[in-house]
Amino acid sequence: MWAIRAGLAQGASPMYGPRGPSKLSVYAFATEYARAHWPGRAAKTRDEVSDALTAITLAMCWDLPGRSNGQLLRRVLRHWAFVVPGPGQGEMPAEDRLVLQWVAKASRPLVDLHDPVLARDVLESLRRKLDGGEAAVETMRRKRKVLVHALHYAVERGELGSHPLEKIRWRVPKPSVSVDPRVVANPHQARDLLSAVSYVGGYRRARGRRLVGFFAGMYYAGLRPEEAVAVALPDCRLPRTGWGRRGCTAPAAGG
Repeated sequence: MWAIRAGLAQGASPMYGPRGPSKLSVYAFATEYARAHWPGRAAKTRDEVSDALTAITLAMCWDLPGRSNGQLLRRVLRHWAFVVPGPGQGEMPAEDRLVLQWVAKASRPLVDLHDPVLARDVLESLRRKLDGGEAAVETMRRKRKVLVHALHYAVERGELGSHPLEKIRWRVPKPSVSVDPRVVANPHQARDLLSAVSYVGGYRRARGRRLVGFFAGMYYAGLRPEEAVAVALPDCRLPRTGWGRRGCTAPAAGG
């Protein structure tokens, strides 16, 4: 037990790393993770990581006196905490510095994420937007990906003995597949659009007529763009009347 406390041996509990219990707070670890993964990242990726770390950090804060409103907390964390300042960036305002001091004081220890109830609460917080509404599925998936990767980094660094989310069954909900009728052309509009696109380009090059076939295949047959481009006459069954069919094999002669 003395060796474990001194960091000379690995504890029996999987929640601790080789050096024993981590002393890092979630906020301190998140800032370290953001800076370690800043170089070489695209601007959009950096922004997504900053957004995810902000949500995770706020979910792991004690409710101590002096808490600022959610909008101010998010702005300060995203603008100052999880970015590497550029050469032209000015000095941090005093108000923002006080906000970060509160976050540093209120941030819970990183090892607390081994509490399954708390870890699930953090995952559930990724579902919510600032106004309390439900976030988009892609937003949830992106934030969860950052959380999972950050905790793998904590295990790699020896701050955690095992990944806290391994035993938690939590999945991002499936996206809605319903189609809003207001954004889909009705049959009358589709015919007008196909008629209009037939006038594209000159008649001899037949560009407009090819576009009619392309978009008509997408609209009436539900083809993907790459399928509509690749379709050929032998792939189609075209009766004299009624609807035809696009198959994977060519019809018999005279079909």
